[in-house]
Amino acid sequence: MSNEHETDKNEAQAKRTRQSEDLLIGDNTYEKAESEALSLDRDLDNAEPFKTKYDDGHTLNPHVAQDQGLVYTPPTDPPVLPGDDPQGAEVAAGFAMSMEETDPDVEMLPRWVDNNDLDLRDDIYIALRNNSETGHLTNVKVQVEDGVVNLIGTVTSEDDIGMVQDIVQELDGVRGVKNNLQVEGIY
Repeated sequence: MSNEHETDKNEAQAKRTRQSEDLLIGDNTYEKAESEALSLDRDLDNAEPFKTKYDDGHTLNPHVAQDQGLVYTPPTDPPVLPGDDPQGAEVAAGFAMSMEETDPDVEMLPRWVDNNDLDLRDDIYIALRNNSETGHLTNVKVQVEDGVVNLIGTVTSEDDIGMVQDIVQELDGVRGVKNNLQVEGIY
């Protein structure tokens, strides 16, 4: 009989413990969020060495990562610029699928100044350098006159000749392409 009495007593104690834990869940959640916020502040403060014994070894601060050999975890939010709309901001950079989908001209210039021959030549070099299929081609020279592009130099294969021409033709401001590229070793 004493065993039954002890079992009932233990069950009652366990029930009271569960009830008190249920009451504290809201407060504990707040305290947990507060401690996580303090953890972020501590993570961004590089005054003391980072203790990886109790953490997973990464930081949001690039300087701490470099100094202490940790993994740098960059922020996930894109860089933004102030917008005309007081409710929002404009995304500054970071969401293009490829170089071809971006406009290499960063500045907004008058039409008579923008996309002149020198700018177009620079845009062509940037597009060729940033494309994974043409980035290795270093012997390609570009001349531009009134929007007509003259490609001069050597490439490693016939496929490269076509790839360079396709990339150049797609750029804004190109009126025509004269392709004088040759395959290396063939004269």
